[in-house]
Amino acid sequence: MDPKAPLFHDLEQALLEYDNDAAVKAAQAIVDGGLDVMAAVDVASAAINMVGDQFQRGDVFLPELMLAGETMKQCMAILAKGLGAQGGLHRLGKVVIGAVQGDIHDIGKNLVATQLGIKGFEVVDLGVNVPPMEIVERAEREKADVIALSALMTTSMPYQRDVINVLTEMGLRDKFFVIIGGGPVTVEFARMAGADGWAPNAPMAARLCERLVSNANRPPLRETVVQE
Repeated sequence: MDPKAPLFHDLEQALLEYDNDAAVKAAQAIVDGGLDVMAAVDVASAAINMVGDQFQRGDVFLPELMLAGETMKQCMAILAKGLGAQGGLHRLGKVVIGAVQGDIHDIGKNLVATQLGIKGFEVVDLGVNVPPMEIVERAEREKADVIALSALMTTSMPYQRDVINVLTEMGLRDKFFVIIGGGPVTVEFARMAGADGWAPNAPMAARLCERLVSNANRPPLRETVVQE
């Protein structure tokens, strides 16, 4: 299916304009019309990446980025069902994701969750300001493959390390890959915290998870995988 077809164009424009109603309508029409849903996912991903580039350049600001992220999230909920119906969505595993205790910022987490859904992961989003023990208990209950921890504030970064420490203390560290990220989170901190992986942005975080679950090695890894 030509990605320039009218409905694909409508989806792209709605995402670029943060028009939630129009984007959801276009996504649903693509699914209902039996069009190539994977092509629609590609179009939507390219559009949301364009918004991300605009944000990095300072052409748009956080409110616009948040609107685009929420619109993308709702579109993906529709497109993911269409992919499943078309046999195009293959579950790679399950990821429990959350912003750690002390952090109420969710745009980065939401973008990672969206990209994970595009890749084919089942995502359990715990929200924001989640205590370490709650994250660990939920990951165990959900039988997750990966725990993804977000922090946008330097004051909340230690809680990422605390999650890993709790896993170790409870004898559960070998059950989950743990990746960490967020604006202030560096490769050096990820290594020091004992994380299995680190990535600089949402698409790379999704690729990192795919790389980890496809690897024959099991957690904890001896060295932190850096996805660049």
